[in-house]
Amino acid sequence: MEETISVRIPREDLKMIEEASKFVKRKRSDVLRQIVELGVKQVMLEIALEKFQKNEATAWKAARLAGIPLTQFLDILAERKINFHYTLDDLKEDTKDLI
Repeated sequence: MEETISVRIPREDLKMIEEASKFVKRKRSDVLRQIVELGVKQVMLEIALEKFQKNEATAWKAARLAGIPLTQFLDILAERKINFHYTLDDLKEDTKDLI
């Protein structure tokens, strides 16, 4: 369910939102919702990557946290040159719910 909230947006950001709205010929609120959605996804990805790097989440769990397929998460690890660490214990943890 959607909820209405009030938020302060810096003038420069609002100006860019209005420009984007005109460019794509959509309402400002539609463009802003898209920006929020993309921003939330990016923030969740960054959190997932951080948890993975700190060994607080396996690759599979981090991918789920980011809301993306494991293969995409692994591609991002490779793109960012993040060391892929995966132990037998990680495999057991990832598969324990499958049995």
